[in-house]
Amino acid sequence: MASVTQVDGEYPFLKQNPGLEQSKCHKVAFTVFSQFLGNFLGVRTHVYWLGSPTEGNDAYVSFPFTAEETQSLLDALLLSQWEDHASKGLLKYDVTTCEIKVVSGEKNFVTQLNENWNPNFLQNFENNVLQTLEPIKSSCIKICKEDILFCVAHGEKESSEIIPSTIVPKDGILIVINANPVEYGHVFLMPYKIHQLPQSLDKKMFGLITQIAVEVNNCAFRIFFNHSDSTCSDQIYFQASYFANPLPVEVLPTVPVYGDLLTTGICICEVAHYPLKALVFISKNLKALADVVAEICSTLHNHDAAFNLLISDCGAKIFLFPQVHKVLMGCHLSAWECGGYFVYHTKSDFDSVSEVEILKRMASISLDDDSFQALKQLCCNIANKLTL
Repeated sequence: MASVTQVDGEYPFLKQNPGLEQSKCHKVAFTVFSQFLGNFLGVRTHVYWLGSPTEGNDAYVSFPFTAEETQSLLDALLLSQWEDHASKGLLKYDVTTCEIKVVSGEKNFVTQLNENWNPNFLQNFENNVLQTLEPIKSSCIKICKEDILFCVAHGEKESSEIIPSTIVPKDGILIVINANPVEYGHVFLMPYKIHQLPQSLDKKMFGLITQIAVEVNNCAFRIFFNHSDSTCSDQIYFQASYFANPLPVEVLPTVPVYGDLLTTGICICEVAHYPLKALVFISKNLKALADVVAEICSTLHNHDAAFNLLISDCGAKIFLFPQVHKVLMGCHLSAWECGGYFVYHTKSDFDSVSEVEILKRMASISLDDDSFQALKQLCCNIANKLTL
């Protein structure tokens, strides 16, 4: 599992909690606030202001971290807040005690047995937390005081910093606890603009999401996005959690489709030997990578396409998993399932699962060859337009 190191100096509210063995966690006091609807004005929580490099500094477009020699401030904040909630019993179960096994076969799919897991937790989250009002009204959100960990937003200073217990800025990402975690550190990342939830994914928002992955700077940290035409909410939100080992899709060979890191700055590859057709976007240029993937996602969204994203390798890789329109039949896969990680609610299903079964399940929602070729062409056209 991911580890937490002590953070000293400027942020004394990150203090070690010796009561937990999973990691050296830190406690952060939460500001008590009432439930709120739609409007975030007056809400107070910890705000992590992302650094804004000065003009002429290319850190904005490149990745500022090159190694995980020391734990980043954002990583420590996220883990300390999450463990603080866990120590208070605010999670429905301890996901670190769940049995995990690798399914026999060539793909090394990972399965987890979690008899306390609610398979419908995303639907419940959308029904109970995210709500869409009439079109002429603003979006609606209901979050209890125990749910928010902190907020992430673009700052004006060159270096990132934490401001404890302050007013939520008008634009940012709310980091919200998931009481039904799939893995360690599982949270919701909820973008909002001018104190309202957006219903579309734009470049600025996606750039902020990818910058969070870069700033966390922990290879165990993954960000997920599910886009399905069967969802009961029109609101945009992401999820994130920590996985101790690479997901099966992350270690497979790839076939180049477009560009290379030297000439175009971004490389698009097809994942080889995988039952679910997938693409991976690779770049050391944060802005270029986010802009290309955001425009591709926007195009797919406008065409009501079902797809998932997996952001990994500290933001340097983004996997795109397109899916056929079988979601209304209950065949849609979550982003972590697309990556090769499956959670089972009953021991009988967990014990009996086979690689053949998973392969068939993935293949059933994969695009056909012609559709996938059209998607690759779309991605190349967008990348060519934005990078050349």
